[in-house]
Amino acid sequence: MKAVAPVTLADCREVDTKGSEFIILKDLCKSFNGRTVLDNIRCSIPKGQFVVLLGPSGGGKSTLFRCLTRLIEPDSGSITVDGTDVTSLSPRNLNLFRRKIGFVFQQFNLVKRFNAIDNVLAARLSYNSLARVILRCFKQKDRQLALACLDSVGLLEQAYQRAEELSGGQQQRVAIARAFAQQGDLILADEPISSLDPQSSENVLQILQRAARDRGLSVLCSLHQVDLAVRYADSIVALKDGRVLFNGRSQDFTLEIREELYRASQA
Repeated sequence: MKAVAPVTLADCREVDTKGSEFIILKDLCKSFNGRTVLDNIRCSIPKGQFVVLLGPSGGGKSTLFRCLTRLIEPDSGSITVDGTDVTSLSPRNLNLFRRKIGFVFQQFNLVKRFNAIDNVLAARLSYNSLARVILRCFKQKDRQLALACLDSVGLLEQAYQRAEELSGGQQQRVAIARAFAQQGDLILADEPISSLDPQSSENVLQILQRAARDRGLSVLCSLHQVDLAVRYADSIVALKDGRVLFNGRSQDFTLEIREELYRASQA
C-alpha cells in the first residue's frame, strides 16, 4: 500500500459568504401522463447552508432534484442557481453547469474494483485529456486534491483501498469526497443515508453539515428521517402532493407541521 501524507483542504477552495439566496425556484411545474408532480413550486435556498428536503414518497422530491439539474425538463417555471437561469442554458453551458455540482447518491455509485482515490478522481475526468483518463494518469494537483478530500471525510488511510473492501458508511464518505473534488458550490445528496446504519448515517450528515458551515458549500439533501433533519439541517423544505408545505429554519419545523406533512391526503 502506498504511503499517504497528511493533506489539507485549506487551499482547495475559498469559503463563500453565507446568507444570500443561492437557489430560487419560481412557479416550477412538472407533470407525467396527466399527473401533476410539481405544482407551482416557489421556494429559495440560502447560500452556504445545509438544507434538507423532506416529504412522503411520491411528494416530488426526486422530480425536483432532476428538474434542478435538467435531467428532465420542467413544464414551466424558472430555476436560478447562483444567478444563472438554469432553464435557459444551452446544452454546452448546461454541461458546464453540471460539472460544478457534486452528486451524492443513495447507492454510492462507486467503481468497486477501483481504490478510493481513483473513485474520487472520477470527479476530475472532464478536466483531463482522454489519454490521461484512459491511462488513469491524473495530474499531481488532482491527486493532491483527491487526497485532501478523502482526508476531510476521515478516509486518508484508506485512499488506496479498493471500494469493495470498505464498509457502506465508508463508501458513502468516498462518494462525498468525490463530490467535494468537483470544487463547485453546490452538492445534491439524494437520500444518502437510506442504506446506512444509525452511526454511519450521523457521520455522513455531520460531514455534509460541516461542508456548509466550514466551507461555504450549499448542500441540498433529501431525507426521510425527520428527527435527523431537524437536528442537522439549517433549513428545511417540505413537499407534500407536489407543493411546498414548509420552507424555513429547521427550528421552526414544528410537530404540527410534521404531522400535516405525513398525514394521508384526502382523496
